[in-house]
Amino acid sequence: MSHMPHIPPDATADQARALLAAAGWREVGTGNWSWAFADPEDRLAARVTPFDPAYRLHAQACLDGPANRWLPRVDAILPLLRDGYVTVMERLYPAPEADAHAFCTALGIVNESGYELPHVDGFDQADADLELLRERIRALMATGAQRFKLWGGSDIRPGNLMADAEGRLKVVDPIFIRGPLIVEGIAEGRRDMLTDFSREQLEDFLTIPVFEPGPETDGLRRKLAALLGPISPPPPV
Repeated sequence: MSHMPHIPPDATADQARALLAAAGWREVGTGNWSWAFADPEDRLAARVTPFDPAYRLHAQACLDGPANRWLPRVDAILPLLRDGYVTVMERLYPAPEADAHAFCTALGIVNESGYELPHVDGFDQADADLELLRERIRALMATGAQRFKLWGGSDIRPGNLMADAEGRLKVVDPIFIRGPLIVEGIAEGRRDMLTDFSREQLEDFLTIPVFEPGPETDGLRRKLAALLGPISPPPPV
């Protein structure tokens, strides 16, 4: 992991981002749940998130193996404060849209996020790894459904595919948890909708990139505090 700075396990996601930037890594993308950085040589990427249990399942499966040509190489998952983490992986780039559409059709897993996945023929690279990938994603979907009340399921779509430096397609974000329902539970004071997560996890959820600083996010934090109380201070050392 050349150029990878030391990131303490009690660092916040913001502190991890600052350490990466100070080491010469540059931010190359921001999603709803995370920030992506590339190393100075464009060989590695680091995905920083304060909280995303769905991607954690996927990244851990990639790290634990076995290797699959359609999955990115994950080198490490570095813990951050509470359930935050940094996923260190191979550097990826936007995938050709036509190829990504055809791949999604060939994979044959229905999207459950609300994205209407069109049927596109023309994928001629189906192989044993594609079949194994289908099985692995379905296993992750089953695991998530067992663990989380607000589990979403499959989010197979072209936007969740990328390509490596040689142009080979990689599935980067195939499963999801229903973040909008977490927001709904906080906004409406629905404790019954939030039993998947601790008070601390929900506070960290409100720091993912989709929540920009401002009155709306501040209002959600106040509602969360009124619903579940303040975060308990750490025990004395």
